[in-house]
Amino acid sequence: MANIYESRDEEIHALLNRASAGTGATVVIPDLQRPYVWEPNQVILLVDSLIRGWPFGTLLMWKVDHKELQGIPHREFWQVVDKRTEGKGSTMIRKDPPAQYHMVLDGQQRLQSLLLALGGDGWGFKLEDRDWLEQLEGIRPRGRKPKYPHWTKGTLCFDVEAFHKAYLVAKDVIGIDYRNVLRWAVTDSANGQSTWAKPDNYRQPLEKAFMAANKGRFIRLSRLWSEVPPNANIKEKQFREIAEDLLKEHEVAAEVGAKVLEPMGELMSTLRDVKLSKITFLELRPYDKNLWSEDEYNDAIVNIFTRLNTAGRTLTREEITFAWLKVGWDDTATSGNTAGKCFESLLEAIRGKGLPIEMDDLVRAVSFIWAVAHHNGVLLSDKDLLKGDTVKPMAHDLAAGWTDIVRTIEALLDTAKDRGLKYGQAGQYDSLNAVNVLWCWAYQARRWLTKNPQKVKGDDAYEKRVAELLEERMDRWLICSQWAGKWGSSSGAALVGYAKDLHSDGQKLAATTDAAAALTIIADRITALTDGVIKDAVQYVQAHIVSLREQVSRYNRLLWVWHRLDAARWKMSSVPLRSGRRQDIELEVDHNVAHALWEGKVKATAPKDDEEAQELIQEINRLGNCSLLEKNFNLSKSDKTLRAFLADVYEFKSAKLKLDDWAKALVLGPEFLDPDKFTLKEIEEAIKNREETMRKEIVEFAQGARQRQDLQPAAPAADGKK
Repeated sequence: MANIYESRDEEIHALLNRASAGTGATVVIPDLQRPYVWEPNQVILLVDSLIRGWPFGTLLMWKVDHKELQGIPHREFWQVVDKRTEGKGSTMIRKDPPAQYHMVLDGQQRLQSLLLALGGDGWGFKLEDRDWLEQLEGIRPRGRKPKYPHWTKGTLCFDVEAFHKAYLVAKDVIGIDYRNVLRWAVTDSANGQSTWAKPDNYRQPLEKAFMAANKGRFIRLSRLWSEVPPNANIKEKQFREIAEDLLKEHEVAAEVGAKVLEPMGELMSTLRDVKLSKITFLELRPYDKNLWSEDEYNDAIVNIFTRLNTAGRTLTREEITFAWLKVGWDDTATSGNTAGKCFESLLEAIRGKGLPIEMDDLVRAVSFIWAVAHHNGVLLSDKDLLKGDTVKPMAHDLAAGWTDIVRTIEALLDTAKDRGLKYGQAGQYDSLNAVNVLWCWAYQARRWLTKNPQKVKGDDAYEKRVAELLEERMDRWLICSQWAGKWGSSSGAALVGYAKDLHSDGQKLAATTDAAAALTIIADRITALTDGVIKDAVQYVQAHIVSLREQVSRYNRLLWVWHRLDAARWKMSSVPLRSGRRQDIELEVDHNVAHALWEGKVKATAPKDDEEAQELIQEINRLGNCSLLEKNFNLSKSDKTLRAFLADVYEFKSAKLKLDDWAKALVLGPEFLDPDKFTLKEIEEAIKNREETMRKEIVEFAQGARQRQDLQPAAPAADGKK
């Protein structure tokens, strides 16, 4: 593939003019870029560096024509950065779109900062007064933040008096620290500040350039910049003439003007050199069919986007997708809420229901739903992210179905919570892909009902049956699809297959208005999902073995299921065994026969073969010797028996529970309670028998032949009373 970029440069004044032209800016920003984050002080530092002749750094820009520009969401540079709205603000009004553009992929912060300082009279920052004081003076106002905080719009100005004093010390303009000369000030007397009433002792964060006390003191930096011709042939004497007119225009006192005229000419000469200095940038070339295929080019551009360092991290495909959603969203379908607001609200609700995902995860999930429902079951590829005709409809489709998407996701998470299913390494599942597939299945069920509303009783019956199907299969899908290894390195291929199958269901659902037929389609799919992972899940259950004591936590999910498969067992398992005063019991995998006790027995028998002894020691870590017990028991680290530990448990000491009943329910014979009374072979045989029982029951769960008993309603008494 031919080199996709080449090195170029452009004079600073020309680049800034192209970025700020109100009649048609030709330098724009992809909307997927992070927001503008620099603060007013950083802008002054950048200008100071330029005047001193320090390097500006290299930019990365993408050259596109007008048609190609539609390939990705973009915006113009901000004219006013409003820090009260997360760095957003107002832009210039474009009238005549030009033929070619440069999109700034890296360097947005620096270019935007120069524009705020030099772009024009109305450019600058709008901050709350509290933030201005903290930024410029390091003062954090005390007290509670007011309901209607005062704000001020600041424009970067050149302080003539401060410049004169600094020049007397430095003797030349390069030696001046312009942090002491450049000032953010209010230049708009009509709209430069909030108009709510202020107390007499209110501290203004910025000086007002238009006040009588400041007459002749402040010159907008953009005016000083614009008065400097980018002409290498102009001499310093001519600059002094330009400066003289500028000082008179701003009513600088004659005696002050006379003192600063010479250094002002020197400064203007320096600014001319800055204007003519060149900024280097790498330019990504526009698409050329003679050099690349369209797919090669698009893949390269997307990879460049996703590999850019953005706020210390890489940009993701989901952020590009989300940018499309934001610009194409139909907020009339979502009660006036933007895509950003809709996604943020849903993300907050999801986290509140126990699923701690990130925005990228949500965008990926919703993209999957859209691909199934509206994109023929074909997932978005990298090249699609630069095709407006492919991705742009996505925003409209999702906005139209947003209510159903939200209700589906929230309802499914409520069901998961009710069933005790938690996400994460310490939970029962940790694959969001499995969740996405289930969300999509449930969305299709809800979408059918939205398009085919039934009578009240019919709606209730339909929704009740879908809920039953979810409760019957949810646990097995989320847990067993992971046991089956569906979400490992080949998860992409698995998702492609599920997307196609779900899309096929969507076509069948669209072809029927009969609720019974729709429910059959929906039931068949979730049955196929769970049945499709049985074989591999069973193999996992039968083969999953841990040899090291420190790793027995890997049995957690197997044990979590097993403890819930028998009513008597769950009755005993669900009783918190408190060995202390703590009310909140945290369970984790622990040994029934303590590791140290077993190791001592092995050493006491002194097998001649060290390898045989090590194998015997590892046997104690098998599933058959493990249970979910209170975290602070620490059986595995002791050499005490299980009976000795349980003797201190309140429930047994108070006779609320019988130890024999508890042990029987957990399939723990005397070899586990009193291992000091049995031989190695007898204990090993007991572990083997218990493990066979456990694995058999867990396999039956994976096959659907055995159900959880912890959620089953209690059987009524013989006389019909509860």
